[in-house]
Amino acid sequence: MEPLKSTRDGFYLTLKIYAPLSIISYFNEVKNGCFDPFTNSCPQPPPYYYLPLIAAMFLTLALMINAWSLRSHERDFSKGLVLGTISGAFVFFLFMMGGFWGWDNLFT
Repeated sequence: MEPLKSTRDGFYLTLKIYAPLSIISYFNEVKNGCFDPFTNSCPQPPPYYYLPLIAAMFLTLALMINAWSLRSHERDFSKGLVLGTISGAFVFFLFMMGGFWGWDNLFT
Protein backbone atom coordinates (compact mmCIF):
# COMPACT_ATOMS: atom_id res chain seq x y z
CA MET A 1 0.00 0.00 0.00
CA GLU A 2 2.99 2.32 0.44
CA PRO A 3 3.66 2.73 -3.33
CA LEU A 4 0.08 3.91 -3.87
CA LYS A 5 0.43 6.51 -1.10
CA SER A 6 3.70 7.76 -2.56
CA THR A 7 2.17 8.07 -6.04
CA ARG A 8 -0.83 9.90 -4.59
CA ASP A 9 1.43 12.32 -2.70
CA GLY A 10 3.33 13.17 -5.90
CA PHE A 11 0.07 13.65 -7.78
CA TYR A 12 -1.46 15.93 -5.12
CA LEU A 13 1.71 17.99 -4.79
CA THR A 14 1.50 19.10 -8.41
CA LEU A 15 -2.22 19.83 -8.23
CA LYS A 16 -1.70 21.99 -5.15
CA ILE A 17 0.44 24.21 -7.35
CA TYR A 18 -1.51 24.01 -10.63
CA ALA A 19 -4.97 24.65 -9.15
CA PRO A 20 -4.32 28.22 -7.91
CA LEU A 21 -2.30 29.00 -11.03
CA SER A 22 -5.23 27.84 -13.18
CA ILE A 23 -7.67 30.06 -11.29
CA ILE A 24 -5.34 33.05 -11.65
CA SER A 25 -5.03 32.35 -15.38
CA TYR A 26 -8.82 32.10 -15.74
CA PHE A 27 -9.42 35.54 -14.24
CA ASN A 28 -6.50 36.99 -16.17
CA GLU A 29 -8.03 35.79 -19.45
CA VAL A 30 -11.50 37.02 -18.50
CA LYS A 31 -10.19 40.52 -17.81
CA ASN A 32 -7.46 40.87 -20.45
CA GLY A 33 -8.04 38.24 -23.14
CA CYS A 34 -8.65 39.53 -26.66
CA PHE A 35 -8.36 37.83 -30.05
CA ASP A 36 -8.86 39.75 -33.29
CA PRO A 37 -6.12 38.93 -35.81
CA PHE A 38 -7.86 40.49 -38.81
CA THR A 39 -8.44 44.09 -37.71
CA ASN A 40 -5.81 44.29 -34.94
CA SER A 41 -8.27 46.14 -32.72
CA CYS A 42 -7.11 44.48 -29.49
CA PRO A 43 -5.34 46.76 -27.04
CA GLN A 44 -1.83 45.97 -25.89
CA PRO A 45 -2.05 43.49 -22.97
CA PRO A 46 -0.72 44.61 -19.59
CA PRO A 47 2.81 43.55 -18.61
CA TYR A 48 1.55 40.84 -16.23
CA TYR A 49 -0.64 39.16 -18.87
CA TYR A 50 1.83 36.40 -19.79
CA LEU A 51 3.01 35.65 -16.23
CA PRO A 52 0.62 32.72 -15.53
CA LEU A 53 1.53 31.06 -18.81
CA ILE A 54 5.26 31.52 -18.22
CA ALA A 55 4.90 30.24 -14.65
CA ALA A 56 3.03 27.15 -15.85
CA MET A 57 5.70 26.41 -18.46
CA PHE A 58 8.55 26.75 -15.95
CA LEU A 59 6.58 24.74 -13.39
CA THR A 60 6.06 21.94 -15.88
CA LEU A 61 9.73 21.92 -16.79
CA ALA A 62 10.86 21.98 -13.15
CA LEU A 63 8.50 19.18 -12.10
CA MET A 64 9.53 16.98 -15.01
CA ILE A 65 13.22 17.51 -14.21
CA ASN A 66 12.49 16.70 -10.57
CA ALA A 67 10.59 13.54 -11.54
CA TRP A 68 13.46 12.50 -13.81
CA SER A 69 16.02 12.92 -11.02
CA LEU A 70 13.85 11.00 -8.51
CA ARG A 71 13.05 8.09 -10.81
CA SER A 72 15.87 5.86 -9.54
CA HIS A 73 15.23 5.89 -5.79
CA GLU A 74 11.64 7.18 -5.43
CA ARG A 75 9.99 5.67 -8.47
CA ASP A 76 6.40 5.83 -7.23
CA PHE A 77 6.62 9.47 -6.14
CA SER A 78 8.19 10.26 -9.50
CA LYS A 79 5.30 8.55 -11.29
CA GLY A 80 2.85 10.65 -9.25
CA LEU A 81 4.73 13.82 -10.22
CA VAL A 82 4.52 12.96 -13.91
CA LEU A 83 0.82 12.05 -13.79
CA GLY A 84 0.04 15.17 -11.74
CA THR A 85 2.01 17.39 -14.10
CA ILE A 86 0.17 16.05 -17.13
CA SER A 87 -3.25 16.43 -15.53
CA GLY A 88 -2.33 19.82 -14.02
CA ALA A 89 -1.21 21.14 -17.40
CA PHE A 90 -4.50 19.95 -18.88
CA VAL A 91 -6.49 21.68 -16.12
CA PHE A 92 -4.45 24.86 -16.63
CA PHE A 93 -5.15 24.79 -20.37
CA LEU A 94 -8.85 24.12 -19.76
CA PHE A 95 -9.16 27.06 -17.35
CA MET A 96 -7.16 29.33 -19.64
CA MET A 97 -9.40 28.55 -22.60
CA GLY A 98 -12.47 28.77 -20.39
CA GLY A 99 -11.52 32.29 -19.40
CA PHE A 100 -10.58 33.30 -22.93
CA TRP A 101 -13.59 31.96 -24.85
CA GLY A 102 -16.05 31.62 -21.98
CA TRP A 103 -17.34 28.37 -20.49
CA ASP A 104 -20.53 28.33 -22.58
CA ASN A 105 -18.56 28.46 -25.84
CA LEU A 106 -16.01 25.90 -24.66
CA PHE A 107 -18.38 22.95 -24.21
CA THR A 108 -20.89 23.54 -26.99
